Amino acid sequence: MGEKTMMENIQAYGLEKILTIFRENPEKNLPKVLDWADKLDRNDITLGQRRMFHDILDDPNNNWYKFVMNLWEDLDDGVRETFFKNFLINSAVIGLQRQKKAQAEHGCNIPWAILMDPTSACNLNCTGCWSAEYGNQLNMTYEELDSIIRQGKELGTYMFIYSGGEPLVRKRDIIQLCEAHNDCMFLAFTNGTLIDEDFADEMLRVKNFMPAISIEGFEEETDDRRGKGTYQKVIRAMDILKKKKLGFGASLCYTSKNAEVIGSEEYIDFLIEKGCKFAWNRLLHGSLFQREKRPFYRHCK
Repeated sequence: MGEKTMMENIQAYGLEKILTIFRENPEKNLPKVLDWADKLDRNDITLGQRRMFHDILDDPNNNWYKFVMNLWEDLDDGVRETFFKNFLINSAVIGLQRQKKAQAEHGCNIPWAILMDPTSACNLNCTGCWSAEYGNQLNMTYEELDSIIRQGKELGTYMFIYSGGEPLVRKRDIIQLCEAHNDCMFLAFTNGTLIDEDFADEMLRVKNFMPAISIEGFEEETDDRRGKGTYQKVIRAMDILKKKKLGFGASLCYTSKNAEVIGSEEYIDFLIEKGCKFAWNRLLHGSLFQREKRPFYRHCK
């Protein structure tokens, strides 16, 4: 189920070869990669994305350009290559083609990513979070999660996001799913306190899992909402991930108490220095979260 067709395999093989050339000298070969991508995308399915990358290449001083090149310095080779393969080739190219076909067949929208809550359980009790009301009452089985991923791939979805609860309460299942679906990219919104050396080593082994770690500002702001000592545990997790050259980001929940802090240049620079490669802003409103991507690239140096 969800297996690539012969044509998709041929296309993927060609794109992987292009990425191999890109890896050897990214700054020199990036224009060649885009030229080949232009030729391969005969139906202009990824025209918008390709135009964006061409605009980036026109100015080597562009912060997006610096961000892409930074990935070659800061990420493990295997982790970086898996991300490019699963996110760019499988999700953005092959997946998008499948999605358009499925949309026409079923007459409905096909999501580029699927968000799943594997558990309502959490090891913290943060102010304003709904999981504190449910406790360890709701859990999806491994078989249910696996089935959703397989169905998603059939429709062209190769990006899966875990929320909760605290997803890393299910560490073992998450790693097993990464292994079973090594053609997919997985992300999790996590408080980060359960990330240790052993789990980071597992992340380095499977290579297709990236956490977005919840952090509400500096120590005062984070501990005020998440409990005393949480900030230091989060910083320890970030230090472990950066040391092992693993990709990760931040999940920022802004309120009246911390909006000025997490919106400051100082704080974004701090996250980048800690090793974060992306960030999500979330507005806390009662028990509902609105998520939006933060223009993190503007601050890359």
